[in-house]
Amino acid sequence: MLPAGRSAAWRWLALLFVLALAGANRLWKIQDVPGNVFYDAAVRSMGSSWHNFFFGALEPSGTVSIDKPPVDLWLQVASTRVFGYGLLGLHLPEVLGGVLACGLLFGALRRPFGDAVALPAALALAVLPASVLTARSDTMDSVLAALEVAALWLSWQALHSGRLRWSVAAAALMGVAFNVKLTEMLIALPAFALLWLWAAAPRGRLRAALATGASFLVVALSWTAIASLTPLSHRPFPIGSSNGSIWHVTFVYNGISRLSSQGASPKVEGGAGPLRLLGDGPLQYWTLIGIALLAACLLALAALVVILVQDGMPALRAAFLRPSGRFAIGILVWFLTGLIAFSAMQRLQPRYLEAFAPATCALFGLSVGILWRGGLSGDGLGGRRARWQDGPGRGEASTRRASLRIACRGALVCLGLGLLAVSLSKDAYIIDRARTDSLLTDFSTPALSHYLRAHRDGARYEVAAADVNDAIGTIASDGLPVLVLNSVDGSLTRTKQLRADIAAGLVTFYFAPSHSCHAGAHCAGNQVWAYAHSVPVARQPGLRRFMPPR
Repeated sequence: MLPAGRSAAWRWLALLFVLALAGANRLWKIQDVPGNVFYDAAVRSMGSSWHNFFFGALEPSGTVSIDKPPVDLWLQVASTRVFGYGLLGLHLPEVLGGVLACGLLFGALRRPFGDAVALPAALALAVLPASVLTARSDTMDSVLAALEVAALWLSWQALHSGRLRWSVAAAALMGVAFNVKLTEMLIALPAFALLWLWAAAPRGRLRAALATGASFLVVALSWTAIASLTPLSHRPFPIGSSNGSIWHVTFVYNGISRLSSQGASPKVEGGAGPLRLLGDGPLQYWTLIGIALLAACLLALAALVVILVQDGMPALRAAFLRPSGRFAIGILVWFLTGLIAFSAMQRLQPRYLEAFAPATCALFGLSVGILWRGGLSGDGLGGRRARWQDGPGRGEASTRRASLRIACRGALVCLGLGLLAVSLSKDAYIIDRARTDSLLTDFSTPALSHYLRAHRDGARYEVAAADVNDAIGTIASDGLPVLVLNSVDGSLTRTKQLRADIAAGLVTFYFAPSHSCHAGAHCAGNQVWAYAHSVPVARQPGLRRFMPPR
């Protein structure tokens, strides 16, 4: 056994290697990865004024905003201020969130379970293809994962110390996570709430529930409440709302609707089912997380068998009464909640998996640690050494146990190396092909952007667009105001106002490349009018020039 000083040195060297590997996977060729043009346009617009910054404006004139609180985008705006508006500045907060999640997972697991659990878990998260893909995309799920793991660490502090302040701090962090990705953080919340209740003395659990609930709600709803108090005439219209209500966007458009086939995300994968995450469909869930998921489940079952054989059911029951045992149950609840929810929801994008990827890797690490030790050990769940570690050899039985332990550790090493190789191979594929988790289509082109800037002729708006998604490419590249005619569920610019803006020279061009309904009955009236009162621009597909009103 290594002396304490050398053991600590090896521990930190191993952690440094894991973090370096996580950083390399997430940073290598990051400037080749295309951005999510929807959020990139918002970052560009939010950087133009404090008003746009606070409300998450999607275009510079501040008429529409994104469909989420802008907390994560604040980080991207700050990053682009330092590194310039480009792919590096846009991606860096998510890259750092992904790397930080690995380090935080190590910290959350080391004290309750030891290095034999913490290092495999952190390494698994560092190379997990789903996490690598998400952290290399400028969406906010990697920051969400880092916040969740930080809350997990604080929850352990609460369990270990029994002090309410740690639970309240963890609940506040989950409130920040809500402001980053809204209801996606609910995957982890039930498990954490269970840990917060366990951390309190039986007579103080009502007080703990009220304190943590208040902490979470105050932080989670703070931005929404403040923004909603501002009259609609003084703030952007949120995408996804039919009446301008931020509450509707928060709880319906980004909540209930995402669980059904009516959600905003395009349906590109087969239907829900218990084996969805093990499927080899268009989104490649199998290689992104399915292999790690299957390994975690099988190793967890093997670890349970080893505990029952080596320690027995009474020891297992006693372990789950200890803080570390309850912490393990919390991780399992987080894992199972994510597995059930993502198997059942109708529309599932790979980036959503970050909501339970840390739990998957934590369960994997916990199972590896138990199998490596051969049962419950002194710095883990059981509070005592496993039976095969109880003393000097005891004849033939002791020899068999020692041989079994060597064989088990050899199998774990081989399995670990195999999983590492498979994960790194998928990571290399993601990096080499500059994969992103964004499925949005950018209808604009550099030629279109150049044409609009050259022929703007002093107009306030660079272009009018039937839908903001048609023009997000030009917003992201040029940072100029766009006149948006319609939101998801309603009209933003009525025909009378559009006609007046054209007459005043505020807008000259109309861009609607994705809409084929202008001559039919299924288009909004302002779109039909805009199409009828404009003519095509030569060699600029989808672009039309308004004719002066008579």
